[in-house]
Amino acid sequence: MIRTNNRVALYARFSSDNQRSESIDAQVRAMKAYCKQHNFVIVDTYVDEAKSATTDKRPAFQQMISDSANHGFDILLVHKLDRFARNRYDSAVYKRELKKNGVQVYSVLENLDDSPESIMMEAVLEGMSEYYSQNLARETMKGMRETALQCKHTGGKPPLGYDVDEVSKRLVLNPEEAETVKIIFGMYSEGYGYSPILERLWKEGRKTKNGKDFVKNSLYSILTNPKYRGLYVFNRSSAKSIAGTRNTHLYKDDDEIIAIDGGCPGIVSKEIYDKVQKRITENKHTGGKHNAKRTYLLSGLIYCRECGKAMVGNAHYSGRNKSLYITYKCPCKKYICSNREINKEYIESYVIRLLEDKIFNARAIKQIADKIDKRAEYVGDERRDNVYDKELGEVKEALKNVADAVASGLMSESLIAKLNELEGKKTELEKKLAEGSERREYSKIDTGLILSGYAEVKEAKASPLYRTFIAEFIERINVGKYTVSITLKTGLDMFPELNTTLDVRRQEIYEKNTIKSVAV
Repeated sequence: MIRTNNRVALYARFSSDNQRSESIDAQVRAMKAYCKQHNFVIVDTYVDEAKSATTDKRPAFQQMISDSANHGFDILLVHKLDRFARNRYDSAVYKRELKKNGVQVYSVLENLDDSPESIMMEAVLEGMSEYYSQNLARETMKGMRETALQCKHTGGKPPLGYDVDEVSKRLVLNPEEAETVKIIFGMYSEGYGYSPILERLWKEGRKTKNGKDFVKNSLYSILTNPKYRGLYVFNRSSAKSIAGTRNTHLYKDDDEIIAIDGGCPGIVSKEIYDKVQKRITENKHTGGKHNAKRTYLLSGLIYCRECGKAMVGNAHYSGRNKSLYITYKCPCKKYICSNREINKEYIESYVIRLLEDKIFNARAIKQIADKIDKRAEYVGDERRDNVYDKELGEVKEALKNVADAVASGLMSESLIAKLNELEGKKTELEKKLAEGSERREYSKIDTGLILSGYAEVKEAKASPLYRTFIAEFIERINVGKYTVSITLKTGLDMFPELNTTLDVRRQEIYEKNTIKSVAV
């Protein structure tokens, strides 16, 4: 329900991907119209230009979060939910922060409130927004790969020792910086450690590309950069974590990396570079091998019913034919917990089908949308009538004051004119209340768009994108020796069966899959 506290802060944002500053004006204009219609009072406006919602490093956004602690506004209004955040982790964190400060997030285009149906629909919309955002990043990466295949600079500051030629867009040597790189490689290849190298660089006043003093991490980044031996490399660093940070010590698989020998001018010889890499490897405490890239959709959601521990993904070869088995298994030793592993593909397929049966189908989505639309219309009409009632009361009070003035002998043309004006306004307001005129035409939720959007998200089933999406609707999965319990966290009144844990026999999970199974 729309709250009586009506102090509103507006938040608008446009990113740099094919959007223009006019987008800000359009968002603010729509939000102001929304506030006028709902009798909201705008107390502040926050704007981030050319900032992506996939990151929370947005100055105006962070200022808004900070200001919310001062209780200066009750509602944060956005034009659309994806202007707030396209990452559900950030969305949940900051909405919780705002809620703690007594602030609710409203959207102009999505008629959502704090009802269970709206919470459900918001989860669907945010999940799809996150998918679209990451899909856009993937498409952007395609363009950058084409640029990299031509050995052109793909953006950002070039490495120390290089500049970017304005015409060819390729790396060219920066002689002064290149000398610093040669000192670092030369000393390390001769057996010097980081400390003496840093001391020399500090003493000679040599700086990083950003004009700062060198530290150990900056030395490591230089010593392990193959560009310095003339090998152009792109897309080597691992992806950012959920917190938006990147570990530059972790690298992607070789098949994802573009490497072109001679693609950029070398600063040190291949022999010196290889000697340095050998020394780094010998000094490094290596851990286990990298796990194969395999997405376990239920990771973090599936638990062993026998001992309560989170089950882990497992791939192993077994049987006479050494077939590959991919399962979820309890991490405990067999003498501690005797629970059996469960086929990964079977349990994942069953859970996906369950979500589609209960939520992601035309009937369920329509029921959710209809309830939201009906509530939005009711709340809007109820609030409109309250506004008219308040205005009518003010008009009647003014009429009484004018009538009292006339009765006391203060007759004048201006008072008569005012009396006639107020009588006309009173009649108009009473008519509006009686006839229910000027009712708002509500923009209905497009259920077809929701379902088609889900179909697109599902196309990414083999990626972590889909895993983060379905995690919004699964509370917990408990796997026992013979049964599996699945708890959904929607809790919708229209689906009372979702408020309880669904128990299913293991055998039923296997019977409902057409893929031949060996591991049980």
